[in-house]
Amino acid sequence: MIDTVCLLIPLDQCVFMDKDNKEIPNWDMHSKTENYQKFIRNPTKADKATGMYFPRITLFKRRYEQFQNVKIEFSAPKLLYDNNLEELNNADFNRMVDVLLDRLKRMGVRLFRHSILNAKVSAIHYSKNILLTDGYTASHLISELGKIDLRKSFDFARARFINDGQSLCAHTTSHELVIYDKIADLNKGKKRAIDRDQTPYQTSLFGELKGRKQLIEILRFEIRLCKREKINSLFKKLGYEPNLTFKQMFNSFISQKVVGHYWERIINAKNNGLFTLPISSKDLLRELYKAQPDIKPNRALYLVGLTTLAKDGNGLRELRTILTGKSNDRTWYRIIADHRELAESISKDRVRDWVYQIDEGIKKYEPITRSIYEIAV
Repeated sequence: MIDTVCLLIPLDQCVFMDKDNKEIPNWDMHSKTENYQKFIRNPTKADKATGMYFPRITLFKRRYEQFQNVKIEFSAPKLLYDNNLEELNNADFNRMVDVLLDRLKRMGVRLFRHSILNAKVSAIHYSKNILLTDGYTASHLISELGKIDLRKSFDFARARFINDGQSLCAHTTSHELVIYDKIADLNKGKKRAIDRDQTPYQTSLFGELKGRKQLIEILRFEIRLCKREKINSLFKKLGYEPNLTFKQMFNSFISQKVVGHYWERIINAKNNGLFTLPISSKDLLRELYKAQPDIKPNRALYLVGLTTLAKDGNGLRELRTILTGKSNDRTWYRIIADHRELAESISKDRVRDWVYQIDEGIKKYEPITRSIYEIAV
């Protein structure tokens, strides 16, 4: 479902008053350059002492422009549950809006409800926690998924492992794909964690979960759409209208389609050959001859060798690095096309069990709640 979201509220729809109904005219200056000034409104010490989660409120004044929008950034599940291990569903929307309005009021920002419902969304993070079973660990699956050449698969500028291989991150300025070990991330410091806005309650969950006999394994997918242009272009591909309001975008079906779209881009014909069950090279050659009886021996041997190299070590990502000095992008794309040919021939119904676990988790898209964590152990 939705995790983090950035709303843009027109300045003239906001009233800035403290709890005693006294006007608050000023904002705290955060930073200043020749081209813009950034102002913020933070919760007070008394607010923080409550242990509640509060949104981040920002106001930009660009050169030669008047103030236009107030940006309100928050994690929807943290508003309700003080953590994002637990996931929301469509029925949580109205209660989440009530809590958001209350927290904003505590911070001296008063809004009408319709301003939240109809707000423009400048960035949104759709996410899904996958509860792993049968002894699979999140770190192992991340290592396997890292064999894909994500940078080329998604036109990302950069893809890299961080936190000792417990997180896989790929991004451009407009979108990011982050896959990480959610439980391990709870124990990371703010500078190293993927979720850098963890609440005290959320970090305390690590000790609680670690103390159980069987540690829960959670693989988390986050699709971070960082610009409105990217949101609109992706929604168009998925069959949705552009410029949806916050109320329209708070939708589990949209979230499922977004996460499913990125997952399908990973597990498709091009990459299925990376995640097949173990098979010897000679058995692989026999399977290839069954699928393509007329294939020439040199072609068959080349494809078997390519598949073996693609699955070895760090997979396609490492193979591409090795070949970089001896080939150009056009050569690499031909190699990928050849790899796809063999994958389409022999990969059907031979995929590893953990792939089906993720498939099923995204297909059902049931929100994970605290009760499921407790049942799981």
